[in-house]
Amino acid sequence: MGMLGVYMLADEATMNKLTDDDDLFEAVEEYGDKESTETYDIDKLWDGLHFLLTGVSAQNPIEGNKLSEFVVGTYVFDCDDFIAYTDPENIPEIIKAINEVEIDVLLQNADISKFKKAKIYPNIWIKKNEESLKQELKQEFLNLKAFYEKALNAQTGVLVSIY
Repeated sequence: MGMLGVYMLADEATMNKLTDDDDLFEAVEEYGDKESTETYDIDKLWDGLHFLLTGVSAQNPIEGNKLSEFVVGTYVFDCDDFIAYTDPENIPEIIKAINEVEIDVLLQNADISKFKKAKIYPNIWIKKNEESLKQELKQEFLNLKAFYEKALNAQTGVLVSIY
């Protein structure tokens, strides 16, 4: 298995309910399992996407950096597992920032060996798989971008869970 990244649409009322629970992790996991919850599973590429966009691991989120917040959220909860939330007011700024990313240019200039050197999770960053890894990163970028656009259209926030 490993550390998987899951993004969920969540309005502020839902977030208030989840954060009132004594076990935030369990509450978020149950919320994500509901059939009615709109989710996007980035699998294990959350750290690679963060590194591609920011040059640092997602383990070191950059406060105020909209590309970092795109991957890891704007407000990180104080708990054992990684759970974060981006409220609806921050979604337009994040979308503006990601719309300015020229993903093909970014990928063309990306050096997969730097991912390995930076110990980006998971340990898959090898030169012989460079083209397929770049294609996967591009697809995850586009899918996550579309998910944030859904959040914007629904006027909701995005809940991020990485565990």
